[in-house]
Amino acid sequence: MKTPILLGKKRADDEPAKQLNGADHPIGPIHPVPKLKQPGRSRRPLMLALMVLTIVIGALSTWWLVQKSTERIAVVGLAHDVPWGKEITTGDLVQIEMVADPALKPIGWDQRSQIVGQRAATDLQAGTLLTPRSVTGAQVPADGSALVGVLVKSGQMPVTALSPQDTVLLVPTGAAGTSKAAGKPIQAQVFTVGTPDASGARTVDVLVAQDAAAQIVGDAAAGQIAVVLVSSGR
Repeated sequence: MKTPILLGKKRADDEPAKQLNGADHPIGPIHPVPKLKQPGRSRRPLMLALMVLTIVIGALSTWWLVQKSTERIAVVGLAHDVPWGKEITTGDLVQIEMVADPALKPIGWDQRSQIVGQRAATDLQAGTLLTPRSVTGAQVPADGSALVGVLVKSGQMPVTALSPQDTVLLVPTGAAGTSKAAGKPIQAQVFTVGTPDASGARTVDVLVAQDAAAQIVGDAAAGQIAVVLVSSGR
C-alpha cells in the first residue's frame, strides 16, 4: 500500500528565513562577533623600570648639585692689615672657610707656602682673601730707584693722612744744595708712614729716583723739606 502524498504543506526546512524588523530581504544566520585583541602587556614592566630609573637619576643629580653648591673650601686670608710693599709672613695668614665660587680665584690654604716671603701688591686689609694678584715678587726698591726716609715736621705735610702708594712732591724749603736738582720739587711715592713723635714730626719712607736720593737726604736731615700730596694711591 502506497503512502499518500500530502499536498499544500511545506516542511520546516523549506520555510524561508524569517524577516527582521520588516526588512524586505530575509537575513541569513547571525555570526558571532569576533573578540578584540587585548593590547599586549609585555612592555609595561620595561616602561615602569625606565620611569623609576629616570626618577632615581634626577634625584641623584639634584642631590649632587646641592652638595656642590654648599661645598666649603679652605683658602688664604689675612689676619691683619699688610701695607703695600711689605713682606708677607706666616703670621700674616689665616685660614678662611668659604663656599666654592667659580667667579673667585682665592689662593688655596694648601698653597700658602708659595706666598710667604712675597710682598703685598697693594694695601691689604684684615679678612681679605688673597689672590695671585694680591702679592708680587718685585723687589722694593726696584732697580734705578731708592728708598729714603724723610723726617717731616707737622707743619710741612698735609693734615690728611698719607698712605702707601700716594704720589707726593718733596719740596725743598731751605738753601739750595749741591745737587743739579737742588731747589726743584722731586716726585716720590709713599712707601710707608711712621708714627708721630712728641713734637708731631714723623718719618715718611718714600721711593724716589736714585739720582735724586742724595739731595733729599740732605734736605731732610736739615729739616728743610715739605711734602705735598699730588694724588692718592688708595
